[in-house]
Amino acid sequence: MPENPRNVLIAATLAATALAAAAFGQPADPPRPVRNDLPKEGTELLVLRHQKFHKGGHDAYFRLSREGVWPWFEKIGSRIVGQWMVIHPDGSAAEPSFDHGYRLARYASYEHWKATRQGHLQLGGNGPDYRRNREALSARNHYVAGSSGAYFLEGMTATTQVYYMPALGETYKPTEAAPDGGPRPVRNDQNWPAREIIALTKWQVEKGAADGLLGGSAERIWPYLEKVGARVVGQWKAVYPPESGFEESSEYDEVFLMVRYAGYEHWKAARPDRIVAMGGDGPDYSAYKAGLDALARVSRSRSVTFLEGYLYQSPPKFLPGLPETYRTAE
Repeated sequence: MPENPRNVLIAATLAATALAAAAFGQPADPPRPVRNDLPKEGTELLVLRHQKFHKGGHDAYFRLSREGVWPWFEKIGSRIVGQWMVIHPDGSAAEPSFDHGYRLARYASYEHWKATRQGHLQLGGNGPDYRRNREALSARNHYVAGSSGAYFLEGMTATTQVYYMPALGETYKPTEAAPDGGPRPVRNDQNWPAREIIALTKWQVEKGAADGLLGGSAERIWPYLEKVGARVVGQWKAVYPPESGFEESSEYDEVFLMVRYAGYEHWKAARPDRIVAMGGDGPDYSAYKAGLDALARVSRSRSVTFLEGYLYQSPPKFLPGLPETYRTAE
């Protein structure tokens, strides 16, 4: 009788963890304590990495990342936004042999990202937290089947924002049908519970147009989306350092938008041709439409990928210092 693939994966993970512990936990390894300088200024860089998983492996990969990999990387200054699987609530076909996912991480700059790859010991030392990081990195590789690369992004990551949009000084009475040209005031039903999804939208826009779209989206599109219950993660343009898995086009820029929705039905209700039924058609809606029109004028193509998974939200971690003392080497 053939072995259960999940059991094979678990056994391989346990074996890999044991080997990694032996490799990275040798008492003979010289200690590498560190002190750190002040934060260095730079342009924030995000890395959106595509991942291909063996079927059923995503949750184990996430647990190893959360417990073993990410705490050490956050100690050296990066921030994990989240980890998600690609889902298909729209009925599009899923790949039968593999699951697909994305991880989004933030870095203070391109130089910071390089240092987390090439000079990580100088940033964080090699205490037990580092050994645990190496063990978990090795173990989680057994769940990964490949990748199409990583997008390097610059732009605007959303923070919790408050908006004061005063009500218009108008009164209304019921009518059988909405009059042509409005108005469309609304009342809202109570929250419909559902499983949260993220819509990752990618545009190809005219070359040089990406920077101008970022501010306009935050000012005109995001407030209306937030009013109807969506939560913006951020909007960014792709940049192309040597390590990027993608080549820059001479004809277009690439723009990415991540928005959280309370389920696929919420996303459908928030489509531009339906959203007014949730949010009404006040001046805020006019600004929203103007932002969408500006985007449409420079867009060449658009695609949406639906994701479901985990926002990491950088929980606090207690990593005690070891009871050791050192002096500066001669």
